[in-house]
Amino acid sequence: MELDITPKNLILSMLQASKSKAMPIKTLVQIGKLLGFTSNTIRVRTTRLLREGTIESDERGLYRISKKSSQISLYLERWRKGEDQVTDWNGKWLCFIPTSGKEQLMKSIVKRLDMLGFRKGLPGFWIRPDNLTLEFKKIKSLIEQHSSQHQGELFRAEGFSQKQISNWSRNLWPTKEIARIQDTIGSKLEDSFKRLSKMPTENALIESFLFGSQAIYALTMDPMLPGQMMNATSRIQLTEMMKSYDKLGKQLWSKQFSEISIHHSPIHLQLVS
Repeated sequence: MELDITPKNLILSMLQASKSKAMPIKTLVQIGKLLGFTSNTIRVRTTRLLREGTIESDERGLYRISKKSSQISLYLERWRKGEDQVTDWNGKWLCFIPTSGKEQLMKSIVKRLDMLGFRKGLPGFWIRPDNLTLEFKKIKSLIEQHSSQHQGELFRAEGFSQKQISNWSRNLWPTKEIARIQDTIGSKLEDSFKRLSKMPTENALIESFLFGSQAIYALTMDPMLPGQMMNATSRIQLTEMMKSYDKLGKQLWSKQFSEISIHHSPIHLQLVS
């Protein structure tokens, strides 16, 4: 699984890693150079993110994730909770019917639904098992991203035909492929973990960023299905491996950039807009 590392991704990942601690543009530029981006490229992209409201700045030229974006930023950190993200499934489903007809808004809604494990079960109808520990109102808020514009109806439902349920369970979520990807990435993390401390610093920073990004992307995009639909072994193993990898990555990044507060290893997680 390859991820497209862009200046936007990099800036957001660093600001997420620093959490509430604001970061100066000179540090973002310095980190950008590690990944092959010019100073001008990082500065231009930072200005755009500021203008879009994705990040905020104060009078000292320090940047942080904006309140508008922090909700999804915090959700993407839920991978650390592991299996506490799910509960026993009672057979009910979470359903969402978008009401917006605007094409660009629909694309954003579908991205957020996908992030939350929803899949299109019928025309204009998205569905997932109702087994998340996340509160109902929080799920709705994440889908609509605090928009003042009504974007759709989220509700719980049951009583679907067994034929329909079997069709959804079999075809909407490629469970074998998800597990295969998680196992592959877990093996890569394990090998990388053994060599990071022996590598030149810059190489270790880049590798931890790239490999950690793949692992976290795989975990955050896992639909968190109930045990009746998917065995969680691969996800659990990858989560535990990533916790160790994240701890080592944090040490490497904190040592190299001691002037900023890094709460966890920086990884590429593009905020869903």
